Amino acid sequence: MPMLFTLSAIPLKPYSGIVFRNIFTCSPTQHILDDICDEEDFERVDQFIQLTSEIDHHAPAYRRPFQYGHIEDEEVLAVFKKENWRSSRFSDGQSYGVFYSAEDEKTSIYEAAWWAYQLAKDNVWPRGEVYTSDRVMYRALIEAEQIADLTREENYFESLIDPYDYSFCQSLGLAVQEQGWQALRTYSARRKSGICLPVFSLEVIKEPAILYYLKFHVNPDAVINVVSGHEEANFSIRASELIPYETKKAYPPSLKIRSV
Repeated sequence: MPMLFTLSAIPLKPYSGIVFRNIFTCSPTQHILDDICDEEDFERVDQFIQLTSEIDHHAPAYRRPFQYGHIEDEEVLAVFKKENWRSSRFSDGQSYGVFYSAEDEKTSIYEAAWWAYQLAKDNVWPRGEVYTSDRVMYRALIEAEQIADLTREENYFESLIDPYDYSFCQSLGLAVQEQGWQALRTYSARRKSGICLPVFSLEVIKEPAILYYLKFHVNPDAVINVVSGHEEANFSIRASELIPYETKKAYPPSLKIRSV
């Protein structure tokens, strides 16, 4: 008989705190259409992009995960449904978006470094090259009325931090989205003691601001060098460090989510 994770058994509480999120960027900056067309055609091509993708590139960057997370069949972005590149720990990448953040900067970096490592393996390591990713670190205030603190749910810890299998977390994310919960507070799967805050509601994100820029250099020996003008964001990580827990696979894939 499959184990049950009952949403109604999880107490909800308010949350107010600063979180951190780092995302892809381009440094030095350039226009998004620089490699597509001549400057005199920027406005016309941009209008076409807005009409066909339903992604508003003029909106603040912190809104983007909610735009990318919902792809309609008629949109140009629907071509990505087959590969499902937007799939993430708490989202299927197609029906809703998640603003992934962490309660400290280093945990945010570790979480993003895992994805940089995956991209390096898939794209440049076969040629023996170093993968480089420009990033920008944001801070934001989260003011939420209904979040679930999963750091107290010891029975489901291994399912929540499984390094490879996101099936339970995605089922949980869908249920949370349907129930209208605003965020989850959960342990980081990539850094011991780190706390992540996946946010499901745009309205609770306040005062987003850029802190600094950084780079990931992912080497073929699986060492990730983090480089920044910010003193505390200069260090190296071995890819093996991004799988900090030894999971015993105590919970089967048939672990089920129910609302009541």
